[in-house]
Amino acid sequence: MLIPLEKDYLTWATTYNIRIKTGKCPKCQKQIITNIPFAMGGYRGLKSEDHGCGEKYTRKIAVPYSKEEKSYWSSVALRI
Repeated sequence: MLIPLEKDYLTWATTYNIRIKTGKCPKCQKQIITNIPFAMGGYRGLKSEDHGCGEKYTRKIAVPYSKEEKSYWSSVALRI
């Protein structure tokens, strides 16, 4: 479950080292940006607004926040 947060997305991105992404929706070609902060379990991220094409076309980026998730992804990266 994504929990939207009321915080400035630039501060959020800097705090959690999240890269802000921009691009065109592949369905409607509208320019979209990941500028809505959210929390999901041990992850923090940014998503784009719902621009009318549905959740499938909403951009999202998330990074591990808790020690457990960071540890997991570190171990996965070592195995690749």
